Amino acid sequence: MRITPVVRILALAIIVVLAAAVVLAATGGPEASSRPSVARLQVSGEAVVHGPQGERRVGSGAHEIALPGSVEMVGGGAVLELPAGGTIELRAGNGSSEASRVEVGEVGKVAALVAGDALVVAEDEVAVEAGGARLTLDHGAARLSRSAGATFAVYEGDAELSSGGRTLDGGLPPLRQVAVPAAGELPLAPSPLHIGEVPDPWDRRFLGEAIALQSRLEGLSTGLTDSLPGDFAPDLAFFTTVLPGLLHEPAFDAALLAEQQQRPVGEVVVGAAIALLGEGSDFEQRWREVFELRSAGAGWGIVALDQGAPRAALLDALDQAVNRSPLLFRVPSPEPVFTPAPPPGSPRPAPPPSPRPTTRPAPAPPPAPRAPAPSAPAPPPPPPAGGSDGLLDPLVDPLTDVLDGVLEGLDDVTGGLL
Repeated sequence: MRITPVVRILALAIIVVLAAAVVLAATGGPEASSRPSVARLQVSGEAVVHGPQGERRVGSGAHEIALPGSVEMVGGGAVLELPAGGTIELRAGNGSSEASRVEVGEVGKVAALVAGDALVVAEDEVAVEAGGARLTLDHGAARLSRSAGATFAVYEGDAELSSGGRTLDGGLPPLRQVAVPAAGELPLAPSPLHIGEVPDPWDRRFLGEAIALQSRLEGLSTGLTDSLPGDFAPDLAFFTTVLPGLLHEPAFDAALLAEQQQRPVGEVVVGAAIALLGEGSDFEQRWREVFELRSAGAGWGIVALDQGAPRAALLDALDQAVNRSPLLFRVPSPEPVFTPAPPPGSPRPAPPPSPRPTTRPAPAPPPAPRAPAPSAPAPPPPPPAGGSDGLLDPLVDPLTDVLDGVLEGLDDVTGGLL
């Protein structure tokens, strides 16, 4: 069959129309290019939203914001779903940080933390900027803080950090953080993730196990050290006694132990237990990773979580370490008896009286017996007032005898009339 030019032109036109239809279907039609991109915002509190239509306040509930735009928290918290995937959690300011404020561009643009704190959660790869540095996070979670500089702390996942054309060597591993004071000023290596004395709520969410373990391990480390005599010098036999698992580690020898000889005994026992129960590399490498991370300032909870040491097994091993060496640990001396001091200005209590010989004079001998008088005998004199306790008896008794004699004489003269 011979194809005429007219048929060729018609076939070409049909192909063009079909191709145009496919393109329109893929892009959502001619109105899709004019329809602005949006992001979803779930608020628990109050936020200020800036967008192409201006500024508006939104309360608790679900909202859509046109992009490009920004969200600033006023009270409570919010979760912003990014157009490219992932979420950014925001919160109101407190005494130590400003309220979260984040700027979000259209699809393909990178979100930026302008002020405050943000929690980034990525199911796929998500990029967020802060302070002239860019964090690219894949399948993980990270906390960002923005003030004069920016701090990036990774809870989990794979992360890369770049700034001013430089990239952090080795990336930003989990349980590590980096402070970027200005664009392009990346440190040589990250630091251990720091948990404050009052842990951040996001830290509690992702690091609750490490936080609970930290105080227990710190207390065990200090307690083990304080329970040993000050001149105690631990050797291989001591550590293999308290941690028998070390007997099955050929790498544990005097040379490896000597690397940590300047540390308190309790520190080495806790670190050795974590290295024994850790996962991944061989024992010698785990040993060095444990103490390098500790030397960099990590708490024991972060070290244990970093090495994958199970919490229950670790605490059980350390409890048994104490029980296996009862003779090595010092018995605490009895507590001294505490006598509270008297309040200022109060008189001091008098010391208890000491026994001493009495100075009371011996009682005077009784008077000689006399013949009974016709009249009733005079009553005995009352005891001296003032509590004399017989001190005046030598003076009073002679006077009493004189008066008795005078009365007897008068009685004889008067014939018993008196």
